[in-house]
Amino acid sequence: MALFCGMAILMVACGAARQGVSADIPRTPYENRLYDYYYTEAVKQKVLGNHDAAYSLLEYCLELNPRSGEALYDLGLYALYMQNDSLGEKYLERAAALEPDNIWYREMLSGFYLSRSDWDKAQGCLEEMIRLNPKRSDVMMRLVALYQNSQKYASAIDVLNRIETLEGKSLQVSMDKYWMYMQLKDKDKAYAELQQLSDEFPNDLSYRVVLATQYMANEELDKAKQILDEVERKEPENLSLRLAMMDYAQVIKNDSLYQASLDRLLFGKSTDEGTRLRVMKDYVSQQNKNGRQKEQVRTTFRRVLSDPRSGADMWMMYAAYQTMEKDSQDSIAVTLNKVLELEPDNKVALQELIMLNIRKQDFPALIRLCEKGIQYYPDMLVLYYYKGLAHYQLDDEKQAITTFELGVRQEKTKGDENMVSEMFSILGDLYHGQKENEKAYAAYDSALVYKDNNLGALNNYAYFLSLENKDLDKAQEMSYKTIQIEPDNVTYLDTYAWILFLKGKYTEARIYMDKIVAYYEKEPVTDKEKENRESINGGVLEHAGDIYYHCKETDKALEYWEKASKLDGGSDLLEQKIKQKKYIAP
Repeated sequence: MALFCGMAILMVACGAARQGVSADIPRTPYENRLYDYYYTEAVKQKVLGNHDAAYSLLEYCLELNPRSGEALYDLGLYALYMQNDSLGEKYLERAAALEPDNIWYREMLSGFYLSRSDWDKAQGCLEEMIRLNPKRSDVMMRLVALYQNSQKYASAIDVLNRIETLEGKSLQVSMDKYWMYMQLKDKDKAYAELQQLSDEFPNDLSYRVVLATQYMANEELDKAKQILDEVERKEPENLSLRLAMMDYAQVIKNDSLYQASLDRLLFGKSTDEGTRLRVMKDYVSQQNKNGRQKEQVRTTFRRVLSDPRSGADMWMMYAAYQTMEKDSQDSIAVTLNKVLELEPDNKVALQELIMLNIRKQDFPALIRLCEKGIQYYPDMLVLYYYKGLAHYQLDDEKQAITTFELGVRQEKTKGDENMVSEMFSILGDLYHGQKENEKAYAAYDSALVYKDNNLGALNNYAYFLSLENKDLDKAQEMSYKTIQIEPDNVTYLDTYAWILFLKGKYTEARIYMDKIVAYYEKEPVTDKEKENRESINGGVLEHAGDIYYHCKETDKALEYWEKASKLDGGSDLLEQKIKQKKYIAP
């Protein structure tokens, strides 16, 4: 069959199935032993991962005893794995019918029905499971969800009452019952549920507040206020009360009460940092939603941040707010630096500051930041990458090489391939700049191992080989990949045309050089055309002249040599070519 692989879950499920006796014991001792032998062998093959053999053995077991619940169950699981749902359902249903008291069969069958959104069958299966094991509250909660989905609220309440009998009253169950009574338009019983909950825990006034918030939600504000006042008298610093008072103030549109409640939460000595964060987040969200003055939010932030209890998370929230409000990069950087002062290993703040310094092109600051980050995250490749680039931008090539070399030696994980490839590619450029050509080529090879279509590595590798006039076939192959992917890139076209020129393929080289010249001569309109025009330097136009000269177009060659002389990038031989009106080999 050659169908099965990776079946660990299936093996565990199958191993758990043999709980009862087959519904139809073979009639003779010999048949009984024969069946047991083949079923045991099927289980063994399953454990060994030989699922084709296991499946065949199970089918044979079913031939020996067509009323074997365990064989039907195991075959059902295999059918589901093969995505043959109809066959799997048939096998599982037969197994459950033959052994109605086997809860494992019901468990799997109910899960199958739920996955297929077959609510009626799932409901019947779960009801039977509860009959078999009346203390399975987890199964009861699944049944409650089904009843709720079918709007059978009274039935759901009955099951929730059974859960309460088993486990006692809880906020979750009481809230579920409250909601269902409200769906049945029975407010009295709904509120009675929450009243009973608060009576059950008289020393926890938070349950009284829960009742008050539901009165608020149903616009019964007098009842809500009565309970809130009661809790205020008994426990004025109750956190649930303070949060509810903010909601109440918003409902009655009392700004002064809202602000007083907000201040009491944000600056009260008993408020923990987690609650302060949540309250501040909700406050900022509400202010933006209501379109109130932004300065009020900033004033509140300043007050909160001046509190010594405010930690890195609160400062990060302010940085996020500043970003949303498009504050200056400098002001956001001040906030993020405060985060790092409080929490030096805060990775998010570190990464945000890195990006800010890149946008500002503040390379010395970027180097300092990356060095600080490496102290806490020595295997974080991006830190070496940006530190190396910063040194490169500051023309400190030796330090850039040292940084990249250290970076590529760090442990690599899945997803690092592109960055590692880019680091090796830049190392190749740097080595070549130091006239260490063999090290450069080895670095390019490594770059292409990690990413075989790294265009920068392919182009530079090919071009540097062409400068040495060596391995031109390899250079042409690499260069051709770049123009296949980016056929309008002037840099890649120039490299490919020049390699063809060195191989004596002048007519073919001209085809690609003509495309470059067209970009140079045409007035650019699109951004891409402008980019192409700007990337054409004196070296490219000198190549154009060299190619045209070998295509017997001396006048055109002279024209482009002269144009090349007015731009940067031409070779030391360019002036001699112009004076002598002929190509001069390097």
